[in-house]
Amino acid sequence: MARVGEEQIKKNKSPAVLESILKSLEVMQSEDVEPTFNAVLTHLASRNILSNHRSLRVYLDTLVQSGMLKLRTEPTKQPNVRAKQVYSLTGRSPSIEVGEKALLFHGLNWSVPSMSSIRARTDLQGLARTRLARGTLYGSIEDTVSELLAKTKNTSRVHQTLVFCAALLATKKFDAQYLMRRAKERYVADIVESLLDEIDYLRFSPKPEVEDVRTLYEIRKQLTNRRQQWLNKSDRFRMSPNELIDVVGKQLGVK
Repeated sequence: MARVGEEQIKKNKSPAVLESILKSLEVMQSEDVEPTFNAVLTHLASRNILSNHRSLRVYLDTLVQSGMLKLRTEPTKQPNVRAKQVYSLTGRSPSIEVGEKALLFHGLNWSVPSMSSIRARTDLQGLARTRLARGTLYGSIEDTVSELLAKTKNTSRVHQTLVFCAALLATKKFDAQYLMRRAKERYVADIVESLLDEIDYLRFSPKPEVEDVRTLYEIRKQLTNRRQQWLNKSDRFRMSPNELIDVVGKQLGVK
């Protein structure tokens, strides 16, 4: 396995490295080796998996915040030496934040009256795409959109959730293939496809059915380039061009 560099850490983490860390702790515990930070680093480096202590810190912090690992600190006798950190497996699957708190973290430019927090189970693929900030492990845009659409059952909040998701999908970069895989797993693929259809219509239609053409042109200039065209349409959710103009314009700050 190739070593992981700091540049990759700034992007997505590697699911394979996450799995290797978990397996390393299993091996160390079975061999009665205390899984301290330095011991884990030595074990991974000896197998040419990970040798950078800053990178390992990111991975271990992610695993702890997800609930897969437990961290215990022990004071040292030397006053100027950092407390010993000992890790152990919890046996739980990873949990991440995918509520409206995550939407705001990813840049939702909206006033949210009652910011919701939703924790959802995920796998190592989803965990690798998380971002840790101020003690909260936020799911990716793709996981957040899929989970939030799937979990919003209160009919009074469905439209608001769709609006928030449309605002982010129209203005932020995302992995289209991964988004649709997650949407299919959560049975919201038709809703996501409809959202993307409406966004593409707004961007590419030669004769848009909107009155605010000036704002439309400004929005078109700022919309993120999209390479994928979605052919399957659904009637479960439709936004009129004027509604989408309002949503995207507000998110971009041009309306």
